[in-house]
Formats: sequence, structure tokens, C-alpha cells
Amino acid sequence: MSQRDPVRVGTAGWSVPGRYLAEFPAGDTHLERYAREFPVVEIDTSFYRHHQRATYARWAASVGEEFRFAVKTPKALTHEGNLHAGASATRDRFLAEVDGLGAKLSVLLVQLPPSLVFDETATAFFADLKRALPPTVQIACEPRNLTWSTAEANDLLIGSSVSRVAADPARWEGNALPAGDQSLAYFRQRPYVAQQTGRRAR
Repeated sequence: MSQRDPVRVGTAGWSVPGRYLAEFPAGDTHLERYAREFPVVEIDTSFYRHHQRATYARWAASVGEEFRFAVKTPKALTHEGNLHAGASATRDRFLAEVDGLGAKLSVLLVQLPPSLVFDETATAFFADLKRALPPTVQIACEPRNLTWSTAEANDLLIGSSVSRVAADPARWEGNALPAGDQSLAYFRQRPYVAQQTGRRAR
């Protein structure tokens, strides 16, 4: 997922719809089947609830050595905590849990609410988060307020070694391209919906 590495393509979650199961190699779990076709997955359920460290460790043990995980940070940090230091207990609990992924943890995804405007609070938040992570884990931030489109915000991300997500749909001009720290290009795209004769495929 680093620009120095091969491009990795995956999805948010690994549930395989029943109609596609026959197209995936056999495996005991959906994750095992998914991991035989894709090299990376984004865990987004962590945004809504905690998972035990043993659960992350079990997921890591069920995939190959080259497989990687991106994990979304809890909404208690971003949407409820607004990046303030008072949410440090939640951050520490979350980091202790995802440590179960070991070397297969590649990226933490920090998605911000549309209401969260850019300010210097982010500097301390990302600095504390970076210090608590192994050096091999990168941070991708998906801001969704126009105030994060400025050169000042981009400079903060660069200085914090944080990459800005390339978002689809874009919320402002240039938002569809990665920014911030250029050692990682993280693209998040809405699901493709096939269409036929003007109606959504079901």
C-alpha cells in the first residue's frame, strides 16, 4: 500500500455474497476465501465497535504472510472525540486490540466527520497516534470538510507523515487525488453499481 510497493486492491470487509462464492477458492471462512483472491482488506467494523485482540490475531493467522490489513479508527476518536486528547483511553484500547494483527497491520484509516473543520488540534492527535504505532504502520486520513483542502492543512498532514485519502465521490476539486504524505496513496471508491436499461442491477 506504499507507493514503493506493488498496488494492492481490496474491499471494505470480506463478506462474499452467496452468488459469487463459486468464483472464490475453497476455504473454511469468508476471510480465507477472500484472501486467496485479494491481497488487502479494510476492516471498517472497528469504526462502530471494538474487537478483541484475540479476534484480530485469529484473522491475521487465517491469511497468508503477504496479506495486509487496513483498519478504520473508532468513531469515538473522530466523530465523538473530535481528535481531542481526552479520547486517549479509547485510542490506547484500540491500538492494543489491533496489535493482534502483528506485522500484517499496514494502515490505520482515520475518517473525519463532515462537521470537523481543520485546526491545529490534528497536529497533536496525529503525533500521539504516530508515536504509539510501529514504524511499519502508516496513517491515512479522510477529511470530509472543505477546510481540509487548504495548503495549510496539506502541510500539516505532510509534517505529521499522514496521507490524505483520494476520495470517490470527491468533496472538492482535487479531493479525488491523494495528498499529504506521498509515501502512501490510499484510494477509497464507492461501490460500483452495474446498470442496465436505466435501472440498478439487483
